[in-house]
Amino acid sequence: MSQEKKKKRMRMTLPKKKEDLEKVVEEVEETHPEHHHHHEEEVEEFLAAFEYLLDSLNANVKVLESTVREHTMEIARLYKILAKVVEACFTEDEDKKKRALLEALSVLEVRPVQAASS
Repeated sequence: MSQEKKKKRMRMTLPKKKEDLEKVVEEVEETHPEHHHHHEEEVEEFLAAFEYLLDSLNANVKVLESTVREHTMEIARLYKILAKVVEACFTEDEDKKKRALLEALSVLEVRPVQAASS
């Protein structure tokens, strides 16, 4: 593969700060000065839309991170319950069975703080 094709396939990282976006605009204006006057309003509109979309994506990421944390806690809780049920199934001692099932029930009855407040 030629160097030219490799350069075309390189991925560009998107600027995350307004200053970085302004720097990109300045670089484009320096390389294409004739377009500066004709498209200044379009560039401003694009930047505003881009910033809005970036903020929206960041908000969605925060919501997803919170959801993942909640699901992780629930999965851990289910494994604790399953472990106690399996323990009860494979023990011969009736007292140990009862204790394991009561422990599973107590884990099942305890609601996580975040889920209870929602």
